[in-house]
Amino acid sequence: MNTLLWTTIWGTLGGLLAWKIGFPGGAAVGALLGSGLYNLVATNIRYDMPLPLELAAQIAVGVVVGSTFNRELLQSGASVLVWGVIGATIYLIVGLILASVASRLGYLTFDTALFGFSPGGFTGMSILAGAEGAEPAKVSLIHFTRVVMLFIVVPLMVRLLAVR
Repeated sequence: MNTLLWTTIWGTLGGLLAWKIGFPGGAAVGALLGSGLYNLVATNIRYDMPLPLELAAQIAVGVVVGSTFNRELLQSGASVLVWGVIGATIYLIVGLILASVASRLGYLTFDTALFGFSPGGFTGMSILAGAEGAEPAKVSLIHFTRVVMLFIVVPLMVRLLAVR
């Protein structure tokens, strides 16, 4: 069987397993781990997804996210919009600083680092990184590390610091 088929099988199995056990990030993280594990262990080649499949994935992610938008969200979300803009601005400034440092030290290219350190989920940012010529696998690894760490640390912080 070819690499695309096996990558898809392992990604699907990983995604379903992670979703079933309630792993942080669910199906997306599980698919990343499953397909990534296959490509690390079973193959010794660099494999790029075919462009039509990449485009289909980008469209699917866009449709899933877009399907959550509704008028109720706009009405209830308007009160927090200012805080979203403030938070995103701060995250982007920090991302720019980290990307500059990482690229100057030679660890990552600036574009890959900026996608990796910018706010957003690893699926969306990885897809955008690939579309813009950066390295989506490295962006995914940065975001995956951030998400897993936050899924462990934030609940602990809420338990220890939140006033109830």
